[in-house]
Amino acid sequence: MADSRSDSIISEHFATKALDNPLWQYACEVYSQPGVEATLLALQDDHGADVNLILQALWLANENIEWTQDCIPNDYGKWVEEQVRPLRNMRRSMKADWPQHEYFRQHVKALELKAEQYALAMLFTPDFLASQKCGGKNGIELIVSNIFLLAKHCNIAYAEFDSLIKKI
Repeated sequence: MADSRSDSIISEHFATKALDNPLWQYACEVYSQPGVEATLLALQDDHGADVNLILQALWLANENIEWTQDCIPNDYGKWVEEQVRPLRNMRRSMKADWPQHEYFRQHVKALELKAEQYALAMLFTPDFLASQKCGGKNGIELIVSNIFLLAKHCNIAYAEFDSLIKKI
């Protein structure tokens, strides 16, 4: 039976937003660049970074938009906590504790990826973003600025992002 709270989150955010949006497309492109996946996962696993927020900050820089905390919808954290992380934890524990069920683990992995796609759809807010064009900075300067602001928001030392910025 469906949970009405989860259903309301889904209907509010995803009924009008396509999952295959420019942020998702950018995220897939960047994530597939050599070394980026490993770097992002290290930031996630070693420092608690949110990969989707990093990808959002990078995409916003690409769109000449400065990242701020206002770029994060109010219930984004709830979605990640209740939907994404449980799937990630399940997938990871299955790899170690249930290796004989690899076929099922791959299905959980696909669900986790879909949950991440929904999370990125939440972060893709075209109406808000249209009003946020940044006039003063661009290119690498805006990437550095966005990552700096995100690192500060996440309480992660900016230096931890150095290897990522070099790969972008």
